Amino acid sequence: MFLLLLTFLICFCGATSQTTTAGSRDKPSVNSTSDGTFCVLQRESSALTYLVDTTGSMSDDFQQLKLVNSWLLDRVTARFPCGVRQYTMVEYNDPSIGPVKVTDSKREFNNFFNSLLANGGGDCPELALGGLELALRNSPSNSFILVLTDASAKDYHDVALLERIQSLLNTTKSQVFFLITGLCSGLSDPAFLVYREIAFQSFGHVFQVGLSDLGKVFNYLDFTLSRPINSSEQLFSGDYTVNNHSESFRVTNNFTALIVTTDGVIYSFKVVGPDFVDLELKKIVSEIWGSMYLLKNPGKGAWTIYIYAGGRHSVRVEGFKAVNISSASHCSECHPNATCEEYDGFLECSCKNGFIGDGFTCSDIDECAYSWSNNCSFGLCENTFGSYTCLCPRGYTKTAEHTCTDVNECSSPDLNGCDPLSTCVNYIGGYSCVCPTGYFGNGSFCEFNECLTGVCGSGVECIKSRGSYSCVDPCLNHTVLDEPWRSSSNTILSRWNCDVGKVGWHRFVGRGGVRISETCVPQYSCDTAAPMWLRGSHPLLGDGIINGTACAHTAGDCCRWRTNVQIKACPGGYHVYKLSGTPYCTLSYCTDPASSNFSCAADEEWKLKNGVYGCYCKDKYKLSTIADIRPVLTCGARDMRATFQKCQLKELKINVHKIGLKDAGCLLFEDDTASGTLSVISPLQVGTCGAQLIKNSTHAVYKNTLSFSLDIGDIIVRTELLSLTMSCSYQLDMIISLNTAIKPIVSSTNISIGGTGQFTAYMALFKDSTYTVPYEGSEIVLSSKATLYIGLFVDGGEPSQFAVVMKNCYATPTESPDDPVKYYIIRDSCPSKQDSTITVTENGGSKRGSFSLQVFKFIGDYNYVYLHCQIRLCDPKAGVCSPSCSGIGSRSAEADVPAYNLKVGPIFREDRVSSGAIGTCASWGLLPMLLLLAKELFL
Repeated sequence: MFLLLLTFLICFCGATSQTTTAGSRDKPSVNSTSDGTFCVLQRESSALTYLVDTTGSMSDDFQQLKLVNSWLLDRVTARFPCGVRQYTMVEYNDPSIGPVKVTDSKREFNNFFNSLLANGGGDCPELALGGLELALRNSPSNSFILVLTDASAKDYHDVALLERIQSLLNTTKSQVFFLITGLCSGLSDPAFLVYREIAFQSFGHVFQVGLSDLGKVFNYLDFTLSRPINSSEQLFSGDYTVNNHSESFRVTNNFTALIVTTDGVIYSFKVVGPDFVDLELKKIVSEIWGSMYLLKNPGKGAWTIYIYAGGRHSVRVEGFKAVNISSASHCSECHPNATCEEYDGFLECSCKNGFIGDGFTCSDIDECAYSWSNNCSFGLCENTFGSYTCLCPRGYTKTAEHTCTDVNECSSPDLNGCDPLSTCVNYIGGYSCVCPTGYFGNGSFCEFNECLTGVCGSGVECIKSRGSYSCVDPCLNHTVLDEPWRSSSNTILSRWNCDVGKVGWHRFVGRGGVRISETCVPQYSCDTAAPMWLRGSHPLLGDGIINGTACAHTAGDCCRWRTNVQIKACPGGYHVYKLSGTPYCTLSYCTDPASSNFSCAADEEWKLKNGVYGCYCKDKYKLSTIADIRPVLTCGARDMRATFQKCQLKELKINVHKIGLKDAGCLLFEDDTASGTLSVISPLQVGTCGAQLIKNSTHAVYKNTLSFSLDIGDIIVRTELLSLTMSCSYQLDMIISLNTAIKPIVSSTNISIGGTGQFTAYMALFKDSTYTVPYEGSEIVLSSKATLYIGLFVDGGEPSQFAVVMKNCYATPTESPDDPVKYYIIRDSCPSKQDSTITVTENGGSKRGSFSLQVFKFIGDYNYVYLHCQIRLCDPKAGVCSPSCSGIGSRSAEADVPAYNLKVGPIFREDRVSSGAIGTCASWGLLPMLLLLAKELFL
């Protein structure tokens, strides 16, 4: 419906610019439009009003409207630089009517309909007549009103409302066109017939069309409304229900053309002029819902129309006359792509067919840009200057009658691309090339197929490619299918699995089974509608690749559908299958229904070995002697772990339940049935269960030797010894250094953060800047020139998601962190600027922090120094964690995060002062430090 309204917009705009006369009787004035363009004001154009049904069912109509929006506006701009007198948009719904939007700007009017929303409604009929009254009251006289709806009028019975509409039509002389894409009831419903009454009274039409025909309606309206408002005269109007009839009218004035428009189903239409000659009309539009015909230079006198229709229909006849609206006095002033004709003493410039404009400016129309602008049946259109050409698709050629006919490409080698060895087969719209038997290719090339000669031998598949071939063993090149639902013992139907796409070599593994069943599988087993099974026996090793048949069981028939399958027995005790899909979907290949399939451990698979099916080690775990046992060594942060595959031990006849382990009282023994493994765990503790430590300046190496006693055999049991040495090397860092130290000076605190895990924070004293050599013992004695290195880190959980921020670090002469005597080293995450010996090497950048400073002693009766640090964990994803210490204070992303306290000590100097001594600057070592401490004490 919106599309029709837009079409009317085009027509209205066309009414002022498509046909322009050239003469010198009246001089036009120049003015500017609201869009900012300057143009010559021509005869006044009709105003355009859209009355739009905005109920929910109109959403698809709105989408069609937006598709043709650019087409409409382009034509409006080309024909009418000054636009139309007024654009009006009126909405109606149920129970609301309005709003009304008015503009003289095409751009703004475009925004009106692009912002329309379809919603609400409920019952089918809507308040169409109430909306029409509102539209008539807000539109200028001689407006063109287009009603877009897919419903009948709910308020058709309101007599007073109908009388007001009739009065407004008589007063405004506006035309009302209805574009209807749906019905609430039949065509004889009074709620629908009221549209015809209003169209008849206003010299309009009722178009009942589908959405796919909206583009054709646009062309219809575009031609109708492309004249100035006062350039036409209404000659005849009639609405009819009879099928076969004739109607007469008279032409008394000189007209340049007659336009006859119809709506409804009309099978035949004939016009006879005053001389009783059957006139040939130019067909503009001819559709089942309506038609338009053009007749140029009609003579004066009586005219007759003969109509054969198929139901209710209407006919309107308008006469068009030339008007003088141009400043041109000669045809040379018309555009080269326009025609120039004289009417009633003055000239008229009109753009030729295939061009659009006002006669003085004409531009090419791209008929191929929109489907309704051309009649190319194949949809292949090529625009030309002033016209277009319909192209034939590939495989067709155009005839003299402008139709497309098939090309026989096989009639000449020049018309096809077939290889000389191939056979060309023609079909409608194309052709195919077929290579002869024994050759490989797609027809465009053909070459001898070596694979058909058995060049690869038995048991190997020959794969032919262009110019070469290759021999491939399917036992080594296949796709693995590991799906438990394939077992024919699975009788639960839930997914309707389908193997229609399973093509190529496949191997079945896992708990679902390892080979296709050789017996008819009950219908609806293995989670499919029709189970596929193998009719026949599997090949033995050495039989090579054999051909077999897979059957589908359905409708009581074990082999209702069948397909070919190739099979090969492989050295590993399994079979591979070359599948070619299934005949239909919801068919799947099913495996042997062995309950033992479901008892295999994670490191085992069900397969054939030495003629017996059973659970055996997967290929990657195969070994032959005890000496080949290689456990997987895992070096953890707190222990070493040796992990054995139980399937290896079982295949060596080792009783996994009677493995003796030396030092079993202190080594941990873990049996994981889910993964099918046994693990021996040795803690990283020197002297525990034989663990040894070798340490140098960069690494720590832990070693431990494991001794096992193994019971071997089925009938006769004998015991063998197995000895393995575990060795894990760790690069020294804060954590490893503390773990390998005998008695490090360290403190810790536990941290619990919801949703992230449990952590432990540590603080320790180190001897140098590598932070890998911790102090050991119960206290530290240092010289006055020594440097303290303090390291902090977080361990456990997943600490990598956090960064450690040292918020406040300070020294006290006692263990209490609340001692009033404090010397701040780091405050608000930044080092003290009063002590040049303080160096912060890491803070907020990772899960560790570190700093150093020169040894000092508190003045007074204090011999010891304790260090305290308040830390916070910061999430780097939330912002920057490293503090910015260039300005006043620090800024980081750890605000409003809980803080945790750590303490380490005591520390004292070798040159201790006596108890109670005040000391001097010399004993202190640094006067600035004394002054700083005094400042701290008095704050």
